[in-house]
Amino acid sequence: MADNLTLEAFLSLLDGAESVVKGDNLSERREFLEYSVSEEKRESVQHAQDSAEDLESCHDCSGCFSRQSYALPILNPQPLIMFVAPFPEGFTILSDGGRDYFNKWLMAMGLKRSDIALTTLIKCPVKEFRKEYADVCRKHLKSEMERLKPRAMVLLGSSTAEYMLRRSSDFSLFRGRRFSINSIPVFCTYSPEDLVKDRSLRAPIWEDLQLISAFLKENQEKLSG
Repeated sequence: MADNLTLEAFLSLLDGAESVVKGDNLSERREFLEYSVSEEKRESVQHAQDSAEDLESCHDCSGCFSRQSYALPILNPQPLIMFVAPFPEGFTILSDGGRDYFNKWLMAMGLKRSDIALTTLIKCPVKEFRKEYADVCRKHLKSEMERLKPRAMVLLGSSTAEYMLRRSSDFSLFRGRRFSINSIPVFCTYSPEDLVKDRSLRAPIWEDLQLISAFLKENQEKLSG
């Protein structure tokens, strides 16, 4: 974690996000939510455009036919971590509250936006996770993984973890362990959307972020090569 961040400091950091979630601090909310594609690297924008073109031509499941738009992922090339959420929250990857929490996570881990990729398993805005949607969309995620070549992946939420790791289990058994997908180290934690609904997950998420941060620190030279 950044500068050996303690649990108490992490919870204090999240308290700032919670004031944003509740609408208590509109100036901070604006600061976190404003995002201009022009600020991203040209290569990242190209990856996002390539992903958008792939999705535009996809009509392979019922989720596609209800699609009016789709969320724009963050696709920085060769990211330290690719975060994979289950499905978009409306027309954005994360809801306003989830995005504020996610930004705080990155701050706690000492990561910049340019260090990460953020995408979804299911690409169209759907109301719930369905295996039939994931079966169709998996090819799009696979394409993103091949183009970006992430150094590590973090699966957000139980649905994403169960599907990607091809096993059904209590989510607690996914946490605190390292898995592998195509030789890419994989970790699991709750989704920011889970935290929006349940504040008691703050301490478990802190434990997961500590594990991921320790891995990044231990493999810093290898991952930066």
